[in-house]
Amino acid sequence: MDDAELILRVSPTPSKLHLAEPDPLQQRRESGKVAQRNFRNRQAAKALELKQQHENLRSIVERIVLAQRDNDQTSLNHAIVEAGKAVGVEVGACSQSTIPDCPKDTHTSLDPRSSSGIHTSPSVLLDTARPGESVRRSHSGRLSPRLDYGLWLDPDRFLKIFEPPTDIRPYIGPGMYTVAGHIAWACLDYGHACLREAIMMIEMHDGMHRGDLGSSLPPGSAARRAFDLSLRHSKPLHDITYIMALVEARMEFRRLGYMQSDSSGADESTRQIMEERVSGELHSKGVKMDQWWSALEIEAHVRQRLGILEFSAFQTALCNQEATETQLMMPLAQTLAHRGVCFGDGPRWNAVHVMTLVT
Repeated sequence: MDDAELILRVSPTPSKLHLAEPDPLQQRRESGKVAQRNFRNRQAAKALELKQQHENLRSIVERIVLAQRDNDQTSLNHAIVEAGKAVGVEVGACSQSTIPDCPKDTHTSLDPRSSSGIHTSPSVLLDTARPGESVRRSHSGRLSPRLDYGLWLDPDRFLKIFEPPTDIRPYIGPGMYTVAGHIAWACLDYGHACLREAIMMIEMHDGMHRGDLGSSLPPGSAARRAFDLSLRHSKPLHDITYIMALVEARMEFRRLGYMQSDSSGADESTRQIMEERVSGELHSKGVKMDQWWSALEIEAHVRQRLGILEFSAFQTALCNQEATETQLMMPLAQTLAHRGVCFGDGPRWNAVHVMTLVT
């Protein structure tokens, strides 16, 4: 029965019915969806506002360029004042007394020794609107006469998430090359390949058996083995389309340093709800979390076995991407990659199995 349906329970008195208490996980899920929808609406509104500001600035800059080209001093003054208002800068009054006119019928000397030549050069026409600034600076700011200068607005920035998901935060940046980082990313890379194979197989069967992956994946395939080992133990993990979105969002963050916010795999509240459901189900089955280690806990075990000094040297070499130490690390990382089990907060490994590998 769907979680959203109300469950009716019959009391000892046949004429009385009682409604079950609302599922707190369902309430959190709905609250997360509403929050995410509101967040996206705010992002869309902000992107539209930035786009309008961008177009306004381009229009102002174009007017400045045209006015300067045509020696239209009045239009140039007005355009500079509008540009200052647009960027929040106090420009002050622009008049013929502060910005000299450029007569169309005379050729002004550009001789450096001629003061009139200096004051009538095109660069100064823009510079006098902001007294005290050099000519060089007038060509590098938002009031530059070139349309490809100074427009730094990026509406797409507000459609990206630059905060790493909590489950991969220890393995981002320098953490990518640590013992734990090598193990975690090797497992995610292997899981991504298996999930892609599983989705391709389902699509080949026209989407049949989506609710029961065991009946749609060949027993000998890597996708079937990975599903049986990593996902079958908990029902919330059976939605491989969502699991694939989670993995792809994390791989995107590793590659680019951000995630697209419109991806379902980038929604942290939804992932946390799934994690709680998995944790609750495993707890009801008697699974003890201290018997399942994360990549960081495996790293701590390796540190204990090697000793602080030897481990520190090994870890430093890994972080410096030294070839010898990286090659020594890869067999362990690849072996564990095929044995990772999803717990909703990232892969975990059976502690006994890890201790047999790292002695």
